[in-house]
Amino acid sequence: MDLWDLKTMTAQVYKTLVMGPRNVGKTSLIQRYLKDDFKESYTATIGVGMNVASFEFPEGKVVLSVVDLGGQHSFTALRNRFYAGSQHVILVFDVTERATFDEIPKWFDNLVESVCISGAMTIPGSLVGNKIDLEQQRVVSNEEAENLARILSLKYFETSAKDGSHVSELFFHAAASCHELSTRVHDSP
Repeated sequence: MDLWDLKTMTAQVYKTLVMGPRNVGKTSLIQRYLKDDFKESYTATIGVGMNVASFEFPEGKVVLSVVDLGGQHSFTALRNRFYAGSQHVILVFDVTERATFDEIPKWFDNLVESVCISGAMTIPGSLVGNKIDLEQQRVVSNEEAENLARILSLKYFETSAKDGSHVSELFFHAAASCHELSTRVHDSP
């Protein structure tokens, strides 16, 4: 089988949710990562957006199906349909808007209730404070965001979709944590 290496022919595919209140930069983070692009104008995601990101690991390829969930309250029922089967969550808030940070526990609780995660289990993921390029307007401190991330068992990232700060690290973490979870499942007796 020297012509065909099965590891290069197969890929592990994982579903990653990018969610949070409206106007926090969820779509901008995705576009910055996938296309290295940023648009100043705000266009709300109507319902759901779908994208794919690929990552190469020594053990093989990991593909993230990135589900961009619209933040408007009117899309709650639609969002709930996309929660099932998720292996990773990226919860985003705007460091310059306190209300977006204060809403994160509700978003997390809704996700946990919708996918019926028991108290002993967690969904791997990240809490993201976006718009760090607007440091002068910042109202949510790094410390309080890190504390919330610990409470929710999430890894904390501070990003800027505008200048690209830490965006690659965020998506690589998503792929790596999905890959690690899969490795643990396959290696367990």
